[in-house]
Amino acid sequence: MYLEVVRNTSLSIIGAMYLVTGFFILASQLIAGRLTDSLGPKRVMVIGYVSSLLSAIVLGQLIQADAPVAIILFLYSVFSFVRMVSQPASSAIIASQTRENITLGYSIITVGGNLGFAIGPAIGGVLAQEYDYSSVFLLSAATSAIVGVIALFGIRGGPLISTQRGMAVTQFSARRWLSWKRDRTLLLFLLLTMGSFLVVGYEITPLSLYVAGFLHFSNEQIGYLFATNGLVIVVLQLPLTKLTERTQRLITPLIFSSAFASLAFVVASSSTTFLEMEVAMGIITLAEILQSVPSQTVMAYFSKVGNRGTYQGYYLAFTNAGRSIASFVGPLSFSLLSFDPRLAWILIAFFSIFVGCGFFLLSPGLQRAYEIQSNKKVVG
Repeated sequence: MYLEVVRNTSLSIIGAMYLVTGFFILASQLIAGRLTDSLGPKRVMVIGYVSSLLSAIVLGQLIQADAPVAIILFLYSVFSFVRMVSQPASSAIIASQTRENITLGYSIITVGGNLGFAIGPAIGGVLAQEYDYSSVFLLSAATSAIVGVIALFGIRGGPLISTQRGMAVTQFSARRWLSWKRDRTLLLFLLLTMGSFLVVGYEITPLSLYVAGFLHFSNEQIGYLFATNGLVIVVLQLPLTKLTERTQRLITPLIFSSAFASLAFVVASSSTTFLEMEVAMGIITLAEILQSVPSQTVMAYFSKVGNRGTYQGYYLAFTNAGRSIASFVGPLSFSLLSFDPRLAWILIAFFSIFVGCGFFLLSPGLQRAYEIQSNKKVVG
């Protein structure tokens, strides 16, 4: 928003920045996952939060000084490599819990994260409106410092251990890398999950740029849109997670997620007012709820002792890649279809249906693989 509104940077350049950022994040998640298994989640989390603190301060100062756009674009992409390394670590902690607590754990993390996501954009919109955009990055720096201290004193050190007695930490360390021959079903799941996060990723950067550039919403209105997203997740994540646990198939919630996302984009294509976009945001939020925890839980179910962090690194690499592609494709499509940008919403709605069909076709194979692995664990 700062680059578009204040610095008049084209949407295509902003999208390209997010695409490059996606490659940095993909690499950082894979590396951070391996480091989590080797060093333990605490060290990796502290490294990530300190990096977030430093990068937010630097970017805030660059914006305050009206630095050249090229420098801001470059440093934002580079900083993304280090500031995201905490994600696999925190996710691996949940994946190491008993199977009964994994879904609940990811739901709590999602609720906590989206409570911050509800508060952060609302405060950020007010700060940008009343002061300047650099103050938003200072708020981010302060938040990173707080969570860094919490991680330093509140997270147990050392590598993760199994919740099952008598199981060695390094027992499955040789199975950290996925192969197409042996793990084809899981890799197909990851690819479809990346497509699913590409779809839901339209609710962030593409939507904010669309409503700012074409519908001329104020920063405060955009902040309230994202606050709606966060609050709906805070209220409905746990109840809907309990509901989806009753389904017999692992992928069923993801199929419904794709359907809700498609409906949300159809609504967005015909929306011109704040209240209409609020409806679209509410529907896409339901898609996000049905997507995030179920998909991450699947990856946790397939991981074992010694590769929790690595498998979560895989998952987060693919999901963040999907979001980054959305941040590139969305603005680019709005730019190419500037004569009628509403068509971009229709295109992504069709793509969402395509992803949902992919999940439907993959469901039987993934379910069989999960049941086979579960039976092996029971026998073992």
